[in-house]
Amino acid sequence: MAETRELLEFALAASRAAEEVILNYYGRGVNVEWKPDNTPVTIADKSAEEIVRNLLMREMPEAGFIGEEGGIENENAEYQWIMDPIDGTKSFIHGVPLFGTLLALYRKGIPLVGLIRLPALKSCLWASLGGGAFLDGEKITCSSVSSLQEALVLSGTLNTMEDKGRGEAFTKLRRSARLYRGWGDCYGYYLVATGKAEVMVDPVVSLWDIAPLPLIMKEAGGVFSTLDGKTELFDAVGKPTGSIYEGFTGIAANGALYERALSFFSKA
Repeated sequence: MAETRELLEFALAASRAAEEVILNYYGRGVNVEWKPDNTPVTIADKSAEEIVRNLLMREMPEAGFIGEEGGIENENAEYQWIMDPIDGTKSFIHGVPLFGTLLALYRKGIPLVGLIRLPALKSCLWASLGGGAFLDGEKITCSSVSSLQEALVLSGTLNTMEDKGRGEAFTKLRRSARLYRGWGDCYGYYLVATGKAEVMVDPVVSLWDIAPLPLIMKEAGGVFSTLDGKTELFDAVGKPTGSIYEGFTGIAANGALYERALSFFSKA
C-alpha cells in the first residue's frame, strides 16, 4: 500500500478534480432537488462525488467509499474514503462562496489524510497523520488565544441549535465570547484550524461532514470531538461510533480553549 504522502497526493488530486466540476456549475442557477430530510442537492454535488469516486477507486480499487450522495461501497475494506462533495450546498445555491469539499481516508478507523477544499475561494487545508497541517502549502496552527472573552465562536444556524436542545448551552457559550458569527459548515472548522477563530460548534452532523476534522485539528494543535467529548469517530474494529447519517455532533477549538468550550455542553 502507498505511503501516507502518496495517499495525500491522491486526495489532493481528486479534490482538485471535484473543484473543477463544482466551479463549472457555481453561480449558474443550477436546478435544486430537495431530499426527504429537506436538504438540497444539485448536479454539482452528484457530479463532483462521482468523479472523485472514479479517480480514487482507480488508484485504490481495494478501498471502500462512503459518500453523501452515492452511499457506501465496500464497507468492510481496510481503507475507507469518506467524502462530502459540497459541504454547504445551501451556500452554494445562494452564491455564497463559503462551501467546500471534504475528503478523508481512514485505515481501520484511524485517520491518515484529511482535507477541506474551498473551490470558490481557491484554497485548500489539508493534514496527514504525523505530517502537520497546511493551508495552500504553508504550515498552519490553531490560535493561541486562551481566554474565551477574547475568542471568536462560530456555528451554523441557531434554529438547529435550539431544535436539537443545545440552544441554552450555546447561548451561554457565545455570550461569553468576544465575538460570535454564523460562519458554519466546513468554513467554520477551516477558520479554527487556521487560527482565525477559536471555537466551532455543530449540534448535528453526518459522518462525511466531519470525517477530516479529527486529524486536521490534531495536526494543527487543536481538538475536535463530539459534544460528549468523544474524539474518535470509529470504534476499535473500524466501525462508525454513530449513524453515518446525522448520528454525530461536533465541536472544534484551539488547544487552550477546548475544555472550557466543551464544558458548556456538559450534562453535569
